[in-house]
Amino acid sequence: MKFRMMNLAGLMLFVGLFSMSSACSNAQSKNSKLQTLEIQTSAVCGMCKQTLEKAMNDTEGISNGRLDLGNKVLTVKYDNAKISADEIRQVIANIGYDADDVPANLESHDALPACCQKDSGLH
Repeated sequence: MKFRMMNLAGLMLFVGLFSMSSACSNAQSKNSKLQTLEIQTSAVCGMCKQTLEKAMNDTEGISNGRLDLGNKVLTVKYDNAKISADEIRQVIANIGYDADDVPANLESHDALPACCQKDSGLH
């Protein structure tokens, strides 16, 4: 009986370790799909930063979006199996900002706060 319980405990330990190993392996394979994209935007202020970062972080397939206001570059980490670089640029343009060579959607741009618009004098 004692031998049988030790085998059962050993088996449970093995299964637990195997499960953790499998979970780590799955996490690594998921992370291996992440790509980094840098997009030149027309953003200029803190409100632009908040708007773009929130939109990126709320978009499926994007794990992180950070805007550097100094150079207006939005760095995006994304899963290319779920969203493409062109689709990300289009999301940004639909919000109202230029995204590399994709111009801002005019209606969305005009709905941005005055400080975020291209003719605000900050651009």
